[in-house]
Amino acid sequence: MNIILYGIPDDTAELIAGRYDLELIHSIEEIGACGTLLPVPKITAPRQLLALYNALMRHEDAIDAVIICGSETCGAAGTICYGAPPGKIFTLCGDPGGEELEAELFRLLDAIFTQANRINL
Repeated sequence: MNIILYGIPDDTAELIAGRYDLELIHSIEEIGACGTLLPVPKITAPRQLLALYNALMRHEDAIDAVIICGSETCGAAGTICYGAPPGKIFTLCGDPGGEELEAELFRLLDAIFTQANRINL
């Protein structure tokens, strides 16, 4: 499972990586066959956003989920959704550092991993 988390605090990303036994990576170019988690901080610079869009397009076959947190305040959400693989985009609303959003994120990840396990049986 290769997951990209957009707008998630680093400490939450580390917690997720440990809970789901994912390797925390720092560049989309590091995505391997499976088992990686890439936290992407919020992007405001158009060039960086374009670079992320292009990387999402290049690696769409290797990406299992793109989760955007705080999408209601994120101007980049539309671009990310357009560049991410169809059917693999999830958005969560709320404060990226808030407990409610963190709980919702874990519920979503549990569902994603459960679905992936059913497919692999």
